Amino acid sequence: MSDTKASLGELLHEREWRKCAPEWDDATPTELADAFEYWCAQYAYIRFPGKGKIKFELRAAQRETVELWLTHRFTVALKARQIGFSTLVSIFCFWCCFFYPDRTIIMLSKTERDSQKLLVHARYASRYLPTWMLHRGPLFEANKSEIKFTNESIMESLPSASDPARGVTAFYIVVDEIGQLPNSEEAWAAIEPVVDVGGSCIMLGTANGEGNLFHKTFTGAQAGTNRFKSVFYSWRASGRDDEWYARQKADLPDWQLAQEYPDNPDEAFLRSGRPVFDLDFLRATETKEPLRGWLDGDTEGTFLEDIRGPLRIFTEPLPDHRYCMGVDVAEGLIHGDYSSIHVQDVKTGEIVAHWHGHVDPDLLGTDVCIPLGEFYNNALILVESNNHGLTTLTALNRANYFPLYRERRVGVRNADATEALGWRTTQVTKRLAIDELNRSIRDESMKLYDKETIAEMRAFTRDNNGRMSGSPHDDRVMSLAICNQGSKYVFLRKYQPEKPMVVGSMDWHMRHSRVENTPSVSYVGGDAF
Repeated sequence: MSDTKASLGELLHEREWRKCAPEWDDATPTELADAFEYWCAQYAYIRFPGKGKIKFELRAAQRETVELWLTHRFTVALKARQIGFSTLVSIFCFWCCFFYPDRTIIMLSKTERDSQKLLVHARYASRYLPTWMLHRGPLFEANKSEIKFTNESIMESLPSASDPARGVTAFYIVVDEIGQLPNSEEAWAAIEPVVDVGGSCIMLGTANGEGNLFHKTFTGAQAGTNRFKSVFYSWRASGRDDEWYARQKADLPDWQLAQEYPDNPDEAFLRSGRPVFDLDFLRATETKEPLRGWLDGDTEGTFLEDIRGPLRIFTEPLPDHRYCMGVDVAEGLIHGDYSSIHVQDVKTGEIVAHWHGHVDPDLLGTDVCIPLGEFYNNALILVESNNHGLTTLTALNRANYFPLYRERRVGVRNADATEALGWRTTQVTKRLAIDELNRSIRDESMKLYDKETIAEMRAFTRDNNGRMSGSPHDDRVMSLAICNQGSKYVFLRKYQPEKPMVVGSMDWHMRHSRVENTPSVSYVGGDAF
């Protein structure tokens, strides 16, 4: 009799197992999604705030998303916060590994702590599986960063700075909160080789401004220009009502409300991320197509193609105009940051040219800056002196390029001033330059035509600590800001105080913070405008 009972029990358990996990290759995406939903409702527990241990019953949006993951290899989800997607993806990945062998799933998040949180839900659900299911399924061991199964499946959770492309073939690559990753472009460069060999990629997150990888991937999926399938879930997908939303609206600033609880994709991206620059003015800026190519030094006015990066000419030099060049220097590596140059007409405020590319710092000076500067009436060149910029400055100085910006540095203990090559970027000067650039955009004293520069400015944000950065790069913003500083202030005459200043006084601090980058007119090559 006991044997009969055991046999009946085993039969029932086997049937129940098949309800939870049909044969993967024989089932449709809908059937697999139905099985996952059934398993969640019957056997998967989560810890819900204020309620404790409850069954994980999928909402309509969650059920729809699971079927999307099972149908398409590449998916990107833009979502509101707190609608349970991190819980969903964690438990979904556990289900894949527990019921099916040879599944390698890599989950990426912003930090090591965030990545470890992704496994919390899976580990919690695994603790409350029925005994028969644990005996029927593979044994597993778990720690903070991975769950290993005896059926050769594995869930591994990593920070975004890690390199997942280690010769593995991933069944799923999950990128959580893709919009918050500081190095999203680099992370995707590591991910792409893994998924290209047959794996699938799941991207999901809340918006964090425009121009970053998340924004480009989602909008590209909407337009049908990439291989991703997009889906959007507003705050309503959480089941909350208008009264709850009204409370959030009263407590949160507009940018944070749009970022965390958007009503539509446009609102999410356009109003999120605490943009530094006025987005309304940037959107109203009229762009135009430039001349593309490189200047041939032997034949004046001839443009030739060059592999080191595009030169965009918007307006050719006028004989009676003076020009200023802002230069942000990178290392020159193909996969690293870019070097960037903007050229501005000092008289009109028009950005007449832009160069953006990879080149060695010394060649940036001799092969790019000098011919471009000479083309624009021997333009004043302002090179950021930090890091690799010193190499560029040395190359320009050795080539006897004139005029080259020199910074006036005021001594700490007295009013004596010295001069040094280049624009020195500090927290103070960066903040000043960015604020001045924002003002130039608003009052339309600068005419900007370059689409890529505008896109980078739209993605330039300020975090809760006041730090400003671009996603993924800010080289165009910095070269433009430096150029704007030169155009506005470079031709001012030397600051000469009427009377000696007391060290530490208000005048001394004002001079220190606002005039430390005022150059001597003798280096400009003529009288002030």
